[in-house]
Amino acid sequence: MGKDYYQTLGVSRSASKEEIKKSYRELAKKYHPDLNPDNKKAAEEKFKEISEAYEVLMDDDKRARYDQYGEEGINFRGGFDWNQFHHYQDVQDIFGDLFSQFGFGRAPQGPQRGEDSYVEIPIDIRRIARNEKVEIVYFREMKCEACDGTGSSTKRQKTCQRCRGRGVIEKSVNQGFIMFRSTEVCPVCNGTGKIPEDPCRICQGMGFVRKKDSAEISIPSGVTEDEIYIIRGKGNYRPQGSGDLRIRFNIDYKEFTRNGDNLEKQIEADFIDAISGNKIKVNLLDGEKEVEIPSGTQPYDSIVLRGEGIPKRSGRGRGDIILRVKITLPRKISKKQKELLEEFRNESSKGFFSKVIHP
Repeated sequence: MGKDYYQTLGVSRSASKEEIKKSYRELAKKYHPDLNPDNKKAAEEKFKEISEAYEVLMDDDKRARYDQYGEEGINFRGGFDWNQFHHYQDVQDIFGDLFSQFGFGRAPQGPQRGEDSYVEIPIDIRRIARNEKVEIVYFREMKCEACDGTGSSTKRQKTCQRCRGRGVIEKSVNQGFIMFRSTEVCPVCNGTGKIPEDPCRICQGMGFVRKKDSAEISIPSGVTEDEIYIIRGKGNYRPQGSGDLRIRFNIDYKEFTRNGDNLEKQIEADFIDAISGNKIKVNLLDGEKEVEIPSGTQPYDSIVLRGEGIPKRSGRGRGDIILRVKITLPRKISKKQKELLEEFRNESSKGFFSKVIHP
């Protein structure tokens, strides 16, 4: 009885190429010799067996002849060997994650744009509330003006001899019993295929120099320390395009704590103000302001100042400031004060006064 390639891969006779690839991927991970060091020889045989089936079923002509004539319709001269396997690229595409640990991966990308620059800015919550502008000073790789970014003092480039202008080089590596061909970005031209005709002495042939730069921005409404503010094209330069500048704000909330669009702050009022009511001065975002302490205020009651907080993320209106009132009591009182308090106790609601003294 001849070989049953469909059974070998565990697929039906009507299986699509995607189903065959999926099954081959799973079996190859299971039987790849490098993943079976304790039973390598048996794994090699099994891996060769499933690869033979894959070679046949992924080739339309071979598969048609096999379906019609069985194994006799497939002419592997001298039996199947790795010289008759024509799907090395498929192996790399399917198993990029498997073979990456052995140095094999997907085809490298060519020249890329410059990398992004990152800046963290310390900023006071009051500056955010005022929508102030901020000037950012930072270093980035900028286009060399001496050579106009070419890296050459003549401003001309020539073909890289290492990769012959392709930007990539090929490598052949033996991995066990299979030879893999891989490509990588040319280390001489960094994937551009070009090198300076005469290296620029200012940038050492790189085409860019590290310099100080600056940018002015308006602080975004309602910005948080978790957000990234992006300025396009203000990152590191490359001929293919500059990266972006990514800004994170390190916010100093001072005496406030943040809760969404609102800010909270603890204030102190003495027990007389809490009982009788009074105005006290409180330092808010826009400076000092008198705030009314309502009569009968209890410990840690809240006073809400509508629209006194930071601008909302939507840009429409501002959040609130919530003041948490801490009532302070004197540690020592005079004899006269004690007499007055006793008189107050006798004339007032005992329950009300006890709440103030003992929250």
